[in-house]
Amino acid sequence: MEMTIERVNDFDGYNWLPLLAKSSQEGFQLVERMLRNRRQETFQENGEAMFVALSTTNQVLACGGYMKQSGQTKTGRIRHVYVLPEARSHGIGTALLEKIVSEAFLTYDRLVLYSEQADPFYQGLGFQPATGDKITHALDKSAFANANR
Repeated sequence: MEMTIERVNDFDGYNWLPLLAKSSQEGFQLVERMLRNRRQETFQENGEAMFVALSTTNQVLACGGYMKQSGQTKTGRIRHVYVLPEARSHGIGTALLEKIVSEAFLTYDRLVLYSEQADPFYQGLGFQPATGDKITHALDKSAFANANR
């Protein structure tokens, strides 16, 4: 499946409805929460970014981003990662997360995330199980660098 990944500079420049509808049908509130909070959490500050994977017809197939983990200057948090069901198992989520991780590690030494559903996916990309307040997985910059040599 052909796609491109681009940084979101204006949330209003994309048609989020298919992503919002599918994620809600699956019981995930992360896309709805991201869109509701987009004025406060713009992903435009230093150390944060939001990305979308777009089809050749500019349909949003996936989204995800990162920002600073509250209270931890060298730790980033992966946020709002969602891939449309029909776009899964085509490498889109992997490509998106690799983009997020590689850019986030320009700022942070460690990345954390919370996911109850995608443990094999995140572990397949090098994340390790972790504990903490709304943390299920973590990835250290050194482990990522060593795995990608």
